[in-house]
Amino acid sequence: MQEQAKSVHCSPRYDADGWTHWPDHEVESTQLRRLLGDAQEGASFVSECLMIAGKIVVGDDESWLGEWRGLADRIAKRARLSSAKGHFATARNEWLRALNYYRTASAFLIRSDPRIAELSRIARSCAEAFLELLSPRGEVLEIRFGTDWLQGYLIRSSAAPRKSPVVVAFGEERDTKEDLLVRFQSHAIASGLSLLVIDLPQEIECFQDSAVHHYQDMALRRWLDYLLSRDDVDPRRIALIGDGLGGALATRVAATEMRWAAAVCDGGFWEDLEQRYVTASLFGAGIKRSPSCKLARQIKCPSLVVVGEHDYVRLEDITALHEHCRAAGVPMDLKIFSGEETGSSHRQLDNPSIGRQFIFDWLRDKLRLDRKDQAPTIPTRKNCLKNAPQLAVNDTRTASSA
Repeated sequence: MQEQAKSVHCSPRYDADGWTHWPDHEVESTQLRRLLGDAQEGASFVSECLMIAGKIVVGDDESWLGEWRGLADRIAKRARLSSAKGHFATARNEWLRALNYYRTASAFLIRSDPRIAELSRIARSCAEAFLELLSPRGEVLEIRFGTDWLQGYLIRSSAAPRKSPVVVAFGEERDTKEDLLVRFQSHAIASGLSLLVIDLPQEIECFQDSAVHHYQDMALRRWLDYLLSRDDVDPRRIALIGDGLGGALATRVAATEMRWAAAVCDGGFWEDLEQRYVTASLFGAGIKRSPSCKLARQIKCPSLVVVGEHDYVRLEDITALHEHCRAAGVPMDLKIFSGEETGSSHRQLDNPSIGRQFIFDWLRDKLRLDRKDQAPTIPTRKNCLKNAPQLAVNDTRTASSA
């Protein structure tokens, strides 16, 4: 009887977090759940994912790496053949899937493993090949940031006006611009929005938290200055998305930088607030006096917080924090995805499409894309740039995708 119960427990199942393929291996199951959700975005195929899941020795990181890399290599080879034959739409999709599988292959490698750099380089080449086949063609960007260079990908929707609204997207600590390209490109294109996905500065591990925050904030402002210097960007319609734990950074930047037209703060915003909330409660300060709540109350642009019913934080805390911000006059919307509608796990991994559709519909509404004569009221481009550092010619590098 015990053996039978164990067998049932270990069987794949659909639960509150979505499809759980290996119930005794939560991290691997989360990765596969993400990939299955990406199939709805054209960034994976369900059959390919389930085939590899059947081959993997779950819990063996080398097995994971080998199977996903093998699939990625095969898809990349097919992409090259499709391009050579002029089947560019097929090649574009194959490059996107190969990119996603290469990133998945490296999921459990430690930072010091040299294979991370190799797989990252290959993933970047897949992303650049994908961008090359977009219409309009995507751009590979680098802008100077002190002694370093910040990197990003910029894509434009064919439906975007000449001076396009732009959404800047960034994610969690280990998220790359390639990951964000997979997640958001199809929804941005369909919504008539340009999309800039960026890498956050990484060489800051020795810094204290406050220094890390300042460094990242300055990097975001540098990207904003760059966008405002472009003639094909509408300076009144630049928004940002902080995906996952990147929501905490989105909150800080939206609260301290008035040039953003709208901000989407994912569950990470609330995770940061919850930590502050618990600390404040222990010392009797109350939620209204918590530092994060004070910061969020400084946000002037329309903002959206997206969480799931089965996310990492309690719904009563989320609701209370949202009500305090609204009472303070913050133009903040809160969307909680329930288990019945799916999208209820962290970052809506069980159904990412429903979350991203909601986010980009909200952005269209707040950026007033259907009412071009009624753009959001924020500082004009002239005023925005008056005190901003000017970009010299050698401060930007645009690489031609190969």
